[in-house]
Amino acid sequence: MPNTKITFIIHAKLRGISSLKSEIEATFSNGYEIKFKSTNKTFGAKDSAIEAIEENAEIIVICGGDGSINETVNGFLETENSHAINFGVLPLGTGNDFSRSLSVKNNLQELKSLIEQRKTIDVSVFKMNFIDKKQNENSRYFVNISDIGLGGFVVKKVSHSSKILGGNITYFLAIIFSFLQYKKQAVQLKSDTFNWEGNMMSLCMANGKYFGSGMCIAPDANICDDRLQLTILGNVSLWDYIKNLNKIRKGQKIKHKEIFYTSVNNCKITSKENPCPIDMDGEFIGFTPLEVNLAERKISFYGIGK
Repeated sequence: MPNTKITFIIHAKLRGISSLKSEIEATFSNGYEIKFKSTNKTFGAKDSAIEAIEENAEIIVICGGDGSINETVNGFLETENSHAINFGVLPLGTGNDFSRSLSVKNNLQELKSLIEQRKTIDVSVFKMNFIDKKQNENSRYFVNISDIGLGGFVVKKVSHSSKILGGNITYFLAIIFSFLQYKKQAVQLKSDTFNWEGNMMSLCMANGKYFGSGMCIAPDANICDDRLQLTILGNVSLWDYIKNLNKIRKGQKIKHKEIFYTSVNNCKITSKENPCPIDMDGEFIGFTPLEVNLAERKISFYGIGK
C-alpha cells in the first residue's frame, strides 16, 4: 500500500522550525510521504497550497494561524481541477481562532490520531466580493470570520505589536487602543431575512465562533451549517466592552439595545460616508461595499467540532 502524501505548510516566522520539522518526521515516520513548504514575504501559504495540490498531496497541514488557513483555503478553491484533499491545522499563530471551532490543539500526536481515524468536518465556505487595497473589485473566500469597523484598526495594531505577551493580551491591548481612536460609521446591511441600518462600532460576519484570540463573538455560529452569523455592535462604548468581556469569552450573548445577533444566508453592506475597512481572519484586505454568499464547495478539515 503506497504511503499517504502529506504536505506541511509552515509559517516562516515561527520559532524553532528545525525542531518542528524533526518532530513531524518522527511522528509521521511510518506510512507517510512527507514534504515541507515554508512561507515568506513573496511565497505565501496560498502559493504553497497550489504547489502541494499540483504535487498530488492527499493531506495538507497548515502550521500557523488563521491568516495561513485563509490563504491555504483560497489557494485550494482557486485551483482548477483540484482533487479531493483533507486539511489539518497545527495552531501556531497569534490568535488560532479557527482551530477552536475545530477543537484541535498544537499536538502532533492528536493530529495523527485524527488523520488515522479519518475524523473530518465538512466546513462551510463563504465568498466575499469587495474593493481591495488598490481600489479594484476583488473576491476572497473565508472559513472563519470577517468583520468591518473596529476590526480593521485592531488588525493593524496587532500586526505592528510585539507578541511577547501572548495572543490574548496583545489583542486585548489592541482593542482598547482602537476603541479610543475609532469613529463609529453609518452603514446599511441587507440580507435575505434581515436588514439593518445605523452607526456601528463593529459588524462581524461569522462562520466560526471565535476571533481576536478566543473571543466568542458569534455564540450560535456553526462551521458546518451553511449559515452566516451576524453580530452587530452599534453605538457601544469602551465601558460596555470591558464590563462584558468575560461574558464574550464564555460565549454568552450580551443583552444590550445596541447589540444584535442573527443568522442569514448572505448579506450586502454599504457605508453611508467613508468606505469601512474589512478585516478577514486577522488581515486587512480592503473596503466596503461588500457582498457575502455561501460558496458552492465545502472543505474537509480534521477536527472534532462542538
